[in-house]
Amino acid sequence: MNYNFCALAKIRRAAAILLVFALSLGIVFGTAGCSEPQKERFQKTYLDAFDTAISVVGYSDSEEAFTEMAETYVHNELMRYHRLYDIYTEYAGINNIKTINENAGIEPVAVDGDIIAMLEFARDMYYVTDGKVNIAMGSVLELWHDARNHGINYPDKAKLPDMAKLEAASAHCNIEDMIIDKEAGTVFLADSDMRLDVGAVAKGYATERIAQDLEAGGYTNIILNIGGNVRAIGTKADGMPWVVGIQNPDLMSSIAHIETIETDALSLATSGVYQRFYVVDGKNYHHIIDGDTLMPEDRYLSVSVLTEDSGLADALSTALFNMDYEEGKSFVEGLASSVSAERGLAAGLSENAPSRAGVTEAETDDEETEETGADSVIEVMWVMPDGEKRYTDGFEAYIVSETK
Repeated sequence: MNYNFCALAKIRRAAAILLVFALSLGIVFGTAGCSEPQKERFQKTYLDAFDTAISVVGYSDSEEAFTEMAETYVHNELMRYHRLYDIYTEYAGINNIKTINENAGIEPVAVDGDIIAMLEFARDMYYVTDGKVNIAMGSVLELWHDARNHGINYPDKAKLPDMAKLEAASAHCNIEDMIIDKEAGTVFLADSDMRLDVGAVAKGYATERIAQDLEAGGYTNIILNIGGNVRAIGTKADGMPWVVGIQNPDLMSSIAHIETIETDALSLATSGVYQRFYVVDGKNYHHIIDGDTLMPEDRYLSVSVLTEDSGLADALSTALFNMDYEEGKSFVEGLASSVSAERGLAAGLSENAPSRAGVTEAETDDEETEETGADSVIEVMWVMPDGEKRYTDGFEAYIVSETK
C-alpha cells in the first residue's frame, strides 16, 4: 500500500494541535476539583501567523474580554513578529529579515528593536550550544528548502541537494559576519553570500515575548499553542495544571500522543522528523539540518524540551536534535545547573523591546522576581529511532499519561 506521507503529516499536525487543547481542557482525562470555576473558558484559533495553526485557550469573566486579549495581545502581536521575522516576503514600510538578507554585503539595514533583540538571543544560543543552533546557515538551508519543495511538488523527481553546493554554501555561515549595531539600530551581513534563517528560534522567541507581556499585564489562566510551541501562563481557573499531549512521531501509529504532561507555568517545544520532510528513494529527509554534516541526521524521531522559556525550549529542541544522546544529556545537565531561572534568559524585555500588554518597560524592570537564583527547569525527552523514550532525571515527574 502506498501512503502520502506529506499529507499524513499535515493531518497529524492538525490533530496534535487539537489534541493539546482537548487534553488541556480536560476532555480526555477530566478536570479535577469539586467546584466549578467562576470564570468561563474560551478559545480562539488562527491559521495565519508564522504559517501555522495557533490556539489560545483561557478563562475570563466574559467572552468580550477574552477576545480582546486574544486578538490584541496574541494574534496581532504574532502577526507583527511574523512580518518582522519573515525571510520570504516583503511588507510595505517594514525592514525585516528578508530585507537584511537582500542587503548582505551591501549596507546596514535599520530594523525594529524586536529584530535586534531576537538576533542577539539567536547569537547567544549559537555560543551556548556550540554552534548547534546557527541562524547564519540560511545559504545551506535555502538549498534544502528548494529541494524539499521540489520533491513535495514532484515526488517522482525528488532528489537531494548537491553536496558540492552545500559545502560551498557552508563557507558563508559565520555568525560573526552578522554585525549588530544596537546604538544605530542596524544589522549588516558582512558576507554578501550569507543569509539568515531564523526558523529555529523565531516562533519560540515570539511566543515567550507575548507570554511575558501577558504576565506583565496581569493576565493568567491562559495556555498558548503557537504551532506546537506550548506556553502556559498560570494554571486553569480552578487551580489545576494544564494537561498537554506530545505528538507521536510515528505517523503510522494509531496512538496520537506519545506522552502527556502537566504544567502550570512552563513551555514545551518539540522538534521531530515528522515535521516538514520529503521522500527521496523511499527515505524520509526531515528539515533539521546538522551544521557539521550538512544533512538531516537520524539520531532521534523527536526531542521535546520542557523549560520556563519558550524561546529557550525552541532553540534547545533543535540543538539537542543535532547532538548525540550522551552529549546532549551532559549538555542539558550542565546548562540546568549553571543557569539561574531568570525568566527572560531567552526572551526577556530589553531596551529595544518594550512590553506591549499594558505594562511599560520601566515598570517591568522595577519588579524583582523571586525566581532569580533558583535552578532552572530544563527537562528533555528523546524518542530514539526504535521508539524508545529516554528522559532527563526530572522529566518523568511531569508525566501524567498511561504510558509512564
